[in-house]
Amino acid sequence: MIKAKMAKEAIVRLNNRVGVLAQVTKSVADQGVNIEAVIATVDGADAVIRLVSSDHQRMLDALRAQRLEAQETRVIVVEGVHRPGLLQLITEKLARENIDLLYLYATAVNVDKCLVVLSSTNNDWAVMVLNS
Repeated sequence: MIKAKMAKEAIVRLNNRVGVLAQVTKSVADQGVNIEAVIATVDGADAVIRLVSSDHQRMLDALRAQRLEAQETRVIVVEGVHRPGLLQLITEKLARENIDLLYLYATAVNVDKCLVVLSSTNNDWAVMVLNS
């Protein structure tokens, strides 16, 4: 069983250097905000950090207080039981409805819970499809 819902993601893009992820995550942690999912990649000379948290607005405030420019975007957060085939189930449901994925990242919170964050060409429809 999976449960999909809309959420907000913060995207921080800054010059890539050693310690940049530590700087971003410290600013969030110092405000007592729990990061639920994160992916950090490098695009040319930039670090691109995408964060989903337990308190999106406080996270944005914390980042901006450190003069870190954060963009905001809507994503889908899917919770499910951590078991073989969960990602296949999610992606097959979307493919059957011709919903194109823009990106996806996931983590296993524990043996019972998995968290998948994704963005698609039609997030509203994707949530409905995933919850059906």
